[in-house]
Amino acid sequence: MAHIAIFNAVSEAMKSHGNAEAAAAKAAHEVLVKTLPAGASVFDALLAKQLIAIPDGSEKVIGLKIGAKAGAAMLAARANDGAATGEGPYKPGSKPGAYQFTPPFDKMAPPGGSPPYAAFPNLGKVTPFVLKSGDQFRAPPPYMVRDPEYVFDFNEVKALGARNSSIRTPDQTEMAKFWFEMSAFSWNRTARILAAQQTDNLLNHARLFAALNAAMFDAIIAGFDSKYTYNFWRPTTAIRTAATDDNNLTDADPAWEPLMDTPPMPDYISTHADQGAAASVVLIWFFHGDEHNFTLTSTMAGIVPGLHSRTFQRISDAAVENALSRLYAGIHFRLACLSGLTQGRNVGAWVVQHAPYTEGR
Repeated sequence: MAHIAIFNAVSEAMKSHGNAEAAAAKAAHEVLVKTLPAGASVFDALLAKQLIAIPDGSEKVIGLKIGAKAGAAMLAARANDGAATGEGPYKPGSKPGAYQFTPPFDKMAPPGGSPPYAAFPNLGKVTPFVLKSGDQFRAPPPYMVRDPEYVFDFNEVKALGARNSSIRTPDQTEMAKFWFEMSAFSWNRTARILAAQQTDNLLNHARLFAALNAAMFDAIIAGFDSKYTYNFWRPTTAIRTAATDDNNLTDADPAWEPLMDTPPMPDYISTHADQGAAASVVLIWFFHGDEHNFTLTSTMAGIVPGLHSRTFQRISDAAVENALSRLYAGIHFRLACLSGLTQGRNVGAWVVQHAPYTEGR
């Protein structure tokens, strides 16, 4: 919301002889203080700091008015988008393959509720920013627990994703931990790094971040639509209860634990893979190609001692690594990762082709 409001404000300021930086700052401030009121004092201080650097005069005044209007318009446009009902009650199924609450969230309560916790079961119904609906690119159904493909994926994640895995390589372990941060952190950071390598103007940078964040959030909506349509179980549940899954080719390990904690939502599809793929399509579009050299750090370095930065030659390579990291973390089957890549690429392409803020690039 903030980034789209910024783009709209900058675009209008450039047409109306207003200061574009003032317009951008005010638009972002208006959205953020309303949607994240706990941080209002921080946003107020940041706005004041930004405005001090802008010379006083009519252009600044016009820019501030434009920014305030753009922020208010964005808040009004999203007032009834359904995001407030993203949380809600959830009752899992009981048959093999049906999602079950996973530790440690099976002992935690959702906001305003009681344990156990499944996150955002209604998020797939939220109004997208650019997609027509959350089910526009719904993933095809996953495999059944008696399918050969499932057996392969079961054994793969059981071996590679285990907390005490003996076959996961040190680099795969680092990969799992590196990409465990929120996708919004990883991909906005990537965009800032790539943008710093080139000379561009404020309008185009606003265009970049509006498209990037709209694509990622629409990917979340699409991903949650698929998740709660199919309600497929997580590797933790599948491996621990394999003795009762009606498949004699899967062996149970009741004590199995994934490398990283399993998020409290169904497996299929990986919205982490989904967001990364959508982001990569936008970045490839904006920066005119896939081949770019960049080095990323992760906020997980503050939690995982000795976690290294990672260098890429292609944006798409980072998206694939981001997706497969969930397999190495033990929290997704391979199919969920690959289907997330496909869905995210579809979402990203749609945003690039249809978002009003991508025109003119």
